Amino acid sequence: MGLIAEFRMTSKELPLVDVAEGVPDATVEFESVQGRPSGAPTFIVRIVDADADAIEAAFADADSVTDHSLIVADGATRRYRCRPTGGPPTELELLADNGSIPDRVLATPSGWEERRWFADREEFDQFRTFCRANDYGFRLDRLVETDEGSDGRATGPFGTSDRSWPREMTDAQREALVTAHEMGYFDTPRAATMADVADELGVASASLSERLRRAQNHLVTEFRRTSGIKPRTN
Repeated sequence: MGLIAEFRMTSKELPLVDVAEGVPDATVEFESVQGRPSGAPTFIVRIVDADADAIEAAFADADSVTDHSLIVADGATRRYRCRPTGGPPTELELLADNGSIPDRVLATPSGWEERRWFADREEFDQFRTFCRANDYGFRLDRLVETDEGSDGRATGPFGTSDRSWPREMTDAQREALVTAHEMGYFDTPRAATMADVADELGVASASLSERLRRAQNHLVTEFRRTSGIKPRTN
């Protein structure tokens, strides 16, 4: 038995909130946080639907992160590397033994919107205590128990569904994933390019790339949930 929590943390002090303020109509999403033996971690951030100059201006004006650099640009999606400024949050020891897993973290002009997996209510309460200790406003939107039903179907925040497809995968993402597989996009060596699959589906390569990334993310999330594997901490 586990918990999936969807919540909002409100604070102007959270990293990337000031960047999101500079591009209010864009999606600003954490893709990963890479720890380092010493010093601040490195953020990999995905920004969608924002002008490149506007993003650069937002980073330049931001105080919460530093040393930003563009990793790759693919159509409307741009990925950046940056580091948070300032010291670590207080009461960090409260999270030392917390095994929760972030599933999605979005930076918004008012804070973070997050979906996170918790092993039990104790882990959830521990995380919420950490937020309050650091003066982060915490608004819970949804808290749902999740487990494996006796009929082999998964129950969770999006209802009961056949486990052969992860929850939230759209029809377009599913079609992109299956078509790419059938055309040999995932073969080694590849039998089809991104452009080949995009032409088959009648979409732009950038749109296909986004659909495949989200579809693969859902697959990995579902595998992680059912296998009990947690991410590396170093």
